[in-house]
Amino acid sequence: MAFWKYIVPVLFIALACHKEASTEPPSGPRERWRSFGIHNYKIDQVRGCFCINGSIPMRLTVRSDTVVSVIRISDGTGLSFPEAQPYWSVEQLFDNIRNLQDSMVIRYNDQYGYPEYLDIDPAGHPVDAGALYRTSNLQIQ
Repeated sequence: MAFWKYIVPVLFIALACHKEASTEPPSGPRERWRSFGIHNYKIDQVRGCFCINGSIPMRLTVRSDTVVSVIRISDGTGLSFPEAQPYWSVEQLFDNIRNLQDSMVIRYNDQYGYPEYLDIDPAGHPVDAGALYRTSNLQIQ
């Protein structure tokens, strides 16, 4: 009988905690981003690297989580693919954060959770091994 005296309260607490956890808002940055259901948007991105168009602000148009256009903000010139390939949608930023094996420094947007600052292999910048993505000015379409 003493066994049940201890088990029943533990089970009750475990079930109560499980129920509370399922109703909590998303906690991680990717979960926060996905909770908004944003798939069509414009966003500004700068890709800092030793590369063509490096450090030049671009405006990306994203439809169904896919980059469909990249335009140089300063003069409105559109980049053609594959020249526009190195610019990443928010989902691509998250995928690369998960899949890359390099060291990274990341800062996330407080409101929407998207990566505002993604520095890939920061120690490699002097020898052209890394890249820095600064993403801002989300405009939901």
